[in-house]
Amino acid sequence: MSTSHENRPRFSPARRVPLGPSGDLLFLSGSLCVDEDARDNIELQTRRIFERIARVLGKHGASLSDIVKTTAFLADLADYDGFNRARVEIFMGAKEPPASTAIGAGSLLGVGTRVEIEAVAFVPSR
Repeated sequence: MSTSHENRPRFSPARRVPLGPSGDLLFLSGSLCVDEDARDNIELQTRRIFERIARVLGKHGASLSDIVKTTAFLADLADYDGFNRARVEIFMGAKEPPASTAIGAGSLLGVGTRVEIEAVAFVPSR
């Protein structure tokens, strides 16, 4: 089946880049939580986004512990404490938590959306 330019997906949820025999880098596109029951709830949105990230990582043989870098775009930097509480909880068991950046983005897609998170993971060869 051929894919024309017009009906090609606009982005990939993840893009794998081979590094050689040691493993690959996996770049994950930004994820949002637009679930109605999580509207305006930064902690719940953060947890659900990391659940979605974990599912994408799993499809590539990786897990949250393989994340080396996250970038979070917050609709309001006043939400940082709630976001950080959830993030710290999620990575509590990690041998080494990922590097992390949070940026005040102003507005995001979706009413009540408080955060978008993208990640980079190292997937070792197994």
